[in-house]
Amino acid sequence: MDNNSLFSFMDILIAGCGIYLMYCWYLLQFKGEVKKGVLLPDKSTAHCKDLDGYKKAIGGKLLVFALSALAAGGLGLFSDYVRPVNTYVYLGLTAVFLVVLIWFTRSAKKAEKEFFC
Repeated sequence: MDNNSLFSFMDILIAGCGIYLMYCWYLLQFKGEVKKGVLLPDKSTAHCKDLDGYKKAIGGKLLVFALSALAAGGLGLFSDYVRPVNTYVYLGLTAVFLVVLIWFTRSAKKAEKEFFC
């Protein structure tokens, strides 16, 4: 596997995760379901003290995370298969995605401690 195909694979994974995160956001906001594994690694919604409060606390953050994953993966796929994008733009958006990933992870852990027993 050469370097370009490795980056293409990573871009496909990131874009796919962005789509899945959008689905998780939809389930949380409109159906009231918390997708186990993404938001809660080892708890179910039965353990939630305040589901509406949890939705307010994590819903917007999940949407930002999903959109940043879609943007980073989409730009990478565009750069790989359509037209090369400036390297600094690509790396900058990847850095933004990684910062959002860390921010979301910390926020999800904090919300889990606050709203779940």
